[in-house]
Amino acid sequence: MGGRALKSVETRRYSREEFDTVSKELIDILQRKFDRATIPLFYNNKETFGDIDIIVDTKGTSLLNLGGQSIRNFIENEFNPNEIFHNGNAFSFDYKEVQVDLICVNSEDFDSNYHYLAFNDLGNFIGRLAQSIGFKYGQEGLWYNHYSDQNTKTKIIVSKDYPEIFKFLGLDYDKWVEGFDTLEEIFEYAMSSSLFNPEMFQLSELNKINRERNLKRASYMSFLDYIKDKPAHPDYDKISVASTKENVIDVIREVFPEANIDLHLAEINYEHAKKVLANLKFNGRMVKEKYGLEKEEIGESIKLFKDYVDVNFRIPFSDFIIKTSQHYILLTFEYVNKIGTYSRTK
Repeated sequence: MGGRALKSVETRRYSREEFDTVSKELIDILQRKFDRATIPLFYNNKETFGDIDIIVDTKGTSLLNLGGQSIRNFIENEFNPNEIFHNGNAFSFDYKEVQVDLICVNSEDFDSNYHYLAFNDLGNFIGRLAQSIGFKYGQEGLWYNHYSDQNTKTKIIVSKDYPEIFKFLGLDYDKWVEGFDTLEEIFEYAMSSSLFNPEMFQLSELNKINRERNLKRASYMSFLDYIKDKPAHPDYDKISVASTKENVIDVIREVFPEANIDLHLAEINYEHAKKVLANLKFNGRMVKEKYGLEKEEIGESIKLFKDYVDVNFRIPFSDFIIKTSQHYILLTFEYVNKIGTYSRTK
């Protein structure tokens, strides 16, 4: 996934012949432990490789454990590396002078990782196309981030049907399946979408995290050079793009009815309303104003209250607040913290 995760051990680029030989060796080992293990697709004429990415299906087990044995221990026992670097769901380690990135995913995300990680940075490019119209595309498929308020974001998976996703984004899925001979063909493929506008890929248009990440990716920077002075796709329609982004939910209803967007929104709105109601009935500001507690005292008193509810009522704290009268909530809070009605000074 980049070939630069390891810091304390020297690795090198592999030739195509070395890559093919060692990749097969790795896959043979991994398939004895995992039900599925595969290498993302790459363009046919690629001659050298800075790392070997391998996706493995963890079958719903914890990413840190595999049948009681940690994946880190599995790597140590099977491959005897000099260094292991763990980041999210990926374990990078050295093996025969090359960096191996073991990407551990649940069964439902295996195919989406296989698609997203294929063909160098193509998944990244497709993600930019999707983002331009209000969607997200990545290792979990196509999704939409719904904001209940400024601080509450919920991911709604829209589709994992790749022919449909690619069609929606103006890309030829059959061509993707056929593959590409060169990096330039991958660039041209990204540009074939009617959503393509070179401006969206410029570093100045990215957030800090993506800007810093892509600066380190040779293929992304090569893409920027390739599209320099290139026009937008002939069918690019700025007004249509803006309209789609503004009406994402309606678009999902129409194009991806199987996403059942209204059910997800109802569930999200219900949970958000519960959160708002619970916060209105009991909150730190209320504790400060009613009992004169300050900063650390507020946090400690609320923690004691939550622990008491958990032990004695055995229901989620938010459910206790929602289902209980405000009078009894405060009375219980006072009892737990020996304040107010139950103050020791009385």
